[in-house]
Amino acid sequence: MSTTGGEKDWLMDAEVQYRITPVKGRWEVSLVFINTKNPREILVRPIGDYRSEKLAEIAGRHMQQAAAKDARGTQKVDKDAYDISDN
Repeated sequence: MSTTGGEKDWLMDAEVQYRITPVKGRWEVSLVFINTKNPREILVRPIGDYRSEKLAEIAGRHMQQAAAKDARGTQKVDKDAYDISDN
């Protein structure tokens, strides 16, 4: 999938997080890309599954750091930029 066509240009400036979920006895790691200008716009990409939660945690942190590398520093979403009710 190419991301150079305008629609996903925000990925270059996205905040990168990871999530770990249990799936069929294994731990699946996904990267979550969050648009820093519009936090309601996200993209989730599975990156692998692991036999233990600890291995998944290590892989998730490593992939997050690698994906977030940027000469301008790590991008962060302004927590006040969105108005989502938790109710």
